[in-house]
Amino acid sequence: MHDTSEAVGETMPSGWFSSLITDWRGVKLRPSLLVAIGCGVVVLLTALLLGEQYAASALATRERLIGNDLVASVDSILNLVRSRRRTELAALAGRPCGDVLRPLSKLQTYIPYIRGANLVVDGRVYCSSGLGPIDVPLSVYLTPSAAGASINLLPQTPYHPNEPVLVMFDATGKGTGILYIIDGDYIADALSHGVRYGAQYAALSIAGVALLTDDGAFVPLSKSPPVYAMRVASSAWPLSIMVSPSADFVSQMRWKYGLIFGAAGVLLDILIAAAYLLVFAPRRLLLAAVHRALRQDEFHVVYQPVVDLASRDAVGVEALLRWHHPKWGPVSPALFMSEVESSTLHAAVTRFVLHTVVADMSRHAPMPPLRVAVNISPRDLGRKGFVAEVLAVSGRLPQGVSLTLELTERFLLDKSVHTAAIFRTLRTQGIKFAIDDFGTHNSNLDLLGRFPFDFIKIDRQFVSQVDTGGAELIKGIVAMARHFGLQVIAEGVETEAQHQALQDVGVRFGQGYLYQRPLRAEQLASRLQEHR
Repeated sequence: MHDTSEAVGETMPSGWFSSLITDWRGVKLRPSLLVAIGCGVVVLLTALLLGEQYAASALATRERLIGNDLVASVDSILNLVRSRRRTELAALAGRPCGDVLRPLSKLQTYIPYIRGANLVVDGRVYCSSGLGPIDVPLSVYLTPSAAGASINLLPQTPYHPNEPVLVMFDATGKGTGILYIIDGDYIADALSHGVRYGAQYAALSIAGVALLTDDGAFVPLSKSPPVYAMRVASSAWPLSIMVSPSADFVSQMRWKYGLIFGAAGVLLDILIAAAYLLVFAPRRLLLAAVHRALRQDEFHVVYQPVVDLASRDAVGVEALLRWHHPKWGPVSPALFMSEVESSTLHAAVTRFVLHTVVADMSRHAPMPPLRVAVNISPRDLGRKGFVAEVLAVSGRLPQGVSLTLELTERFLLDKSVHTAAIFRTLRTQGIKFAIDDFGTHNSNLDLLGRFPFDFIKIDRQFVSQVDTGGAELIKGIVAMARHFGLQVIAEGVETEAQHQALQDVGVRFGQGYLYQRPLRAEQLASRLQEHR
């Protein structure tokens, strides 16, 4: 569709663009200015919102860190209680209390954080390190889980009223176990570290039971606990730590990130204003000029042959878009196609090239068989009606003339069901696909593996080195193309030495000034007729 590397002589005079702006000076820019102002307002509001969100994220991160530290502290307490002297205690469980009371009391002194260690048999607590023989159902303290240790929060025990405790039952054998009574003050002390680190509240929660707060209070579920911002669950025990930030810290974070993001928003607004003045308005004028050029037939298409290197017979042509401005003459595609490809005008330009190709091939029918290549982009593949347009154009080409669609490698293709369906539909109708400028931009192997291309076009920067030490690279591309079942076309062939070197490394097709410069359709038909 366009060619920027071989458009020799088609350059834009130095005063062309400034004159273009002068020509369109009368265009009202107020809507664009309103859009720019609107964008500035949106950017500033978005920046402030992002500041608020980032402050919330920073608060959550801090509270999560505090929560993780507190979980680690409580886990450490529980793990230490369960593991310390466990083997000796397990050996006592199930034996008569009178026989084991003394060693039980002694072992209890080695276990930190606990108020007492109790032996359990057949669901009843029968021996306490501090009280001696007792007889209390285990269900008074907790309901054991099917496996491992179980924990529970209690506001008090039968022997220590109004003193919250965390109880743990560790099954040591069939029908036997150890019941630990962990003093709630130790847990509250661990939670209070979170408050000292900046949290407003911290509490230990056991789902469906209650809370134990940082001040040692037992809060049943029936009462409304404080609103906690963060809940961090333990991976080792069925508990979680709930943390809420302090009001001062919340205010500090909001002010901090509000100022940072607000300043960033103002800076972006300044950049938007500068971009509007330096880029947006000229781009709008350029696209308006392209739109006018389409309406006033300032565009035309030229064709550059693709030849078989062995015979130098033309086997195809590439359709190249050209713009002849009524005042400044030829305008290089390099000066406008990048803007067109990123705008809604691209569909109209692609459509113009396709229809022009049909008209030229029908009016000045070259000797078939001949492939006509037209450049497209993924924007074309994604727009509605593109497949129907291509099939209609292909159906109107003269017999023996086929269509090839070239995708420049700098455009990324999404591996989607829609794109794959387009490739499949068009290829079943005889339309080929080629990768243009191969090797200069994105991941080539990934592109070849994901889509069923037919041709690879090696970029001119590699072809220019094929006779001066770059042959091995071309040879590697040819080998890779054969692996994928593709044919290779070398672009930008300008010398006989390059022609011969390309033949030597296995390239079959070539395109460049050595064979022919781009021609109008009538000139192309005449040249092909003379050659054949």
